[in-house]
Amino acid sequence: MVTSMRSLTLAVFIEHEISIGGNFQQALNNVLVVKNIPIDIAHVIFITTVEKNVEVFRSHGVEVVYLPVSRLARIWLAIRGRLMLGPVWRFIQRIEKDNYLERVLKGYKVDLVYFTSQSGLSIYLEQINYIYTLFDLCHRDFPEFPEVRSRGIFERREIYFQKTLARAIAVFVDSELGRKNVIRRYALDESRVYVMPFSPATHSNIGDDEYLAKYIDVRLKYDLDMDYVFYPAQFWPHKNHVYLLDGIKALEIKHGIVIGVIFAGSDQDNMPYVKQMAKEKGLFDRIRFAGFVPGHEMPYLYRQSIALVMPTYFGPTNLPPLEAFRLKVPVLYSDLPGLREQVADASLLMDLQDPGSLADHIVNLVNDDALRQSLVEKGEARLSELSGDNPEEILITVLKRFQACKYCWE
Repeated sequence: MVTSMRSLTLAVFIEHEISIGGNFQQALNNVLVVKNIPIDIAHVIFITTVEKNVEVFRSHGVEVVYLPVSRLARIWLAIRGRLMLGPVWRFIQRIEKDNYLERVLKGYKVDLVYFTSQSGLSIYLEQINYIYTLFDLCHRDFPEFPEVRSRGIFERREIYFQKTLARAIAVFVDSELGRKNVIRRYALDESRVYVMPFSPATHSNIGDDEYLAKYIDVRLKYDLDMDYVFYPAQFWPHKNHVYLLDGIKALEIKHGIVIGVIFAGSDQDNMPYVKQMAKEKGLFDRIRFAGFVPGHEMPYLYRQSIALVMPTYFGPTNLPPLEAFRLKVPVLYSDLPGLREQVADASLLMDLQDPGSLADHIVNLVNDDALRQSLVEKGEARLSELSGDNPEEILITVLKRFQACKYCWE
């Protein structure tokens, strides 16, 4: 007689709010994948540490439990974790057998936690197993940028990844390069690292009828009387907004073509510098800083642009090129390892040390309709290739393996 294994209780964590951009959108994609998991494999509970996410996810048909984790609670969780191997550990366990986080999860009878984005909570799980999602290791790729170097951020990331990745039953990464890097840098077991490809944000799933029915005239809305390129990215230094400014200035000087730029994204302390540079270069009157843009407006910003221009240093993969592919918009992308592999031949690659390369690509796009159409077709083909790996099957494989192990104990 074969004994059937019971269904797991899987807690799915969402820890970013919508204004964070790509990390939130990919976490949302991961949540929508989990919704399709058969009930005989896992009963799913969706949990968020951001209260406003409850309504956001409800709009996508996902009911989410709000779990507040205060700053004081995080401090005690960290202190408890540091004392775990010390002489007072038995005394602490007599006072508090389970920490706050695990008490809540055990109340839901959780067997396994799936962190859908890079999490600050996984390190506090002392007994409950977890799946970890790793979007990037850019602090190792480009340690010179202040957002990964100052205030001890580099050192904290290293300590955190050393402690948390090896204990995960599975680590999900964005690409083959990401997989090789995390295995090499943190000595992980290859069989526990899986490529879970990025997918375009849900707001890029818009048909022509819906596009026309809810039409937004972008140039009118942003008071821009010229064609523009689009760059959705938070204002971190590594996003390299100033390169785009230099590129459109070179376009004007070398080719006599004047275009505008629409930046979409919240400030991460670098927007004042970008604005200053735009003024110094005489470009400020044709640059628009849209801030955080709601999802329903994004397709219009993409589709009415000359191209998506994304000169970022960080990768190895990003969401905007995939969204542009889906919305049939040409892509200009960084010519860097990992990033060039993401787009293959479906993008015009920019030399980040030469803004003139951006200018030359724009001239070619403006003057050559066949090139534009070719990029659109290659983008659609590339998106189809990247969608070949089924994330649902990958997740089910991991869950079934854990389900078999979990059968060994109560």
